[in-house]
Amino acid sequence: MSDVSFVGLADVQAARDRIRAHVRVTPVVRWQNDIWLKLEQLQMGGSFKARGACNRVFAADEKQLKHGVVTASGGNHGLGVAYAASRHDVPATIYLPERAPQSTERRMRELGATVERHGRDWDDAWAVAQAHATRTGALLVHPFEDAEVIAGQGTIALELLEQLGKFDTVVVAIGGGGLIGGIAMVLKSLAPSIRVVGVEPTGATAMKDSMAAGKLVALASVDTIAGTLAPRAVGPHTLALASKYVDEVVLVSDAELKAAMRTLWSELRVLVEPAGAAAVAAVATRKVDTREKRVAVLVCGANLDTTLAAEALA
Repeated sequence: MSDVSFVGLADVQAARDRIRAHVRVTPVVRWQNDIWLKLEQLQMGGSFKARGACNRVFAADEKQLKHGVVTASGGNHGLGVAYAASRHDVPATIYLPERAPQSTERRMRELGATVERHGRDWDDAWAVAQAHATRTGALLVHPFEDAEVIAGQGTIALELLEQLGKFDTVVVAIGGGGLIGGIAMVLKSLAPSIRVVGVEPTGATAMKDSMAAGKLVALASVDTIAGTLAPRAVGPHTLALASKYVDEVVLVSDAELKAAMRTLWSELRVLVEPAGAAAVAAVATRKVDTREKRVAVLVCGANLDTTLAAEALA
């Protein structure tokens, strides 16, 4: 397993300065009792991914960017990279798995990216993105294993500490683990008493299984409506961060994700994708102890197509 020295608090602080002009400070709102929602679905591109993508692109030198940037994504990371590339005026190529939302592809193209589809899952699309980078010399931007990407996502934790002051628990969805890795590292560095709880779908448990095994575990397949939380494997960097800094990982079903989407819509008029509702689902189903605690819950993305929105909110 990798150590965690590849990214630290100073990297996140530098990332905040680097991306300040390109991303939003997203609001925190009270949901119920002392449970607070960090509305990162209001971020540029509709998810937190713009933070890490902007940090990676703007940290690169011009030689690295000469042939553009390339990545693979279930949707949100691709939008983040397309947005960052448009801000830096460099070409971007995004590879999507076949089941990524059509609406997300349209938005990437509107940002000027070239978009192609390959394979059923993110892992399939990533293999083609790697080949593209080797062939063309484009900068390959990994959605969760890249230190600059992780540092960019960690800027959320700096905002939470400023917005909420002291709190007891933070609840964060896990896809590849870059988001929770960056957030957990910052919080444990600055406020080590904060409990960090990760959330995965029951049909995509790569991080929970890997943490239990003490090594990377690759899933034979994934099965969840939360496509942006469904890599078949996390990476050595994110596993190392989660193993050191994350206190617990809980699981939520697709039905619980849909119920949380409905709750957010009915109570707050907040429309999110299934992944965006994962942390809320964990709290709503009491898989996270919130009794007499101040809890921060990350609402991480809102990129969904109309079909899924109608189905989930029916």
